Amino acid sequence: MTRIDLTGQRFGRLVAIKDAGYDKNRSRVWECICDCGNMVLVRGSSLKSGNTKSCGCFERELARINVREANKWSRNNDLKEHTRLSAIVSNIRSDNTSGVTGVFWKESKKLWIARLYFKGVFVLDSSFIKKEDAIRARHEAEEKYFKPILKKYHRVEIEV
Repeated sequence: MTRIDLTGQRFGRLVAIKDAGYDKNRSRVWECICDCGNMVLVRGSSLKSGNTKSCGCFERELARINVREANKWSRNNDLKEHTRLSAIVSNIRSDNTSGVTGVFWKESKKLWIARLYFKGVFVLDSSFIKKEDAIRARHEAEEKYFKPILKKYHRVEIEV
């Protein structure tokens, strides 16, 4: 098999500087310099296929941009009055055992706990002997706190 010399060739942000031998899988490896200045060892096959185009800096830049854009979207569309509206109407968690968000069994106290966190504080944090009472308290708190803000921002209301 003929070895192809990649020296001086550009692959995205990488320029192959020199042949660096073989890796543990007996694949040809090239020492490359990235446009950001980092040196990196990359398999020749990854360079030629386009699977590796930078030292990782490009992916980090994209991640920062995506986080910035997601935060911007969230501020403009989801965060209202210190409340994440999507959290109010989100589906029940897979690890929920009561069937109702914010209601759980506290084994150490042998009681049902009903909680509701709203605008940075617990507006409901109570214990109940009966599960039904905890569920009722949670639903009443949702009606009192969640329903007005969802209505104000024209969001789908939760089933209470």
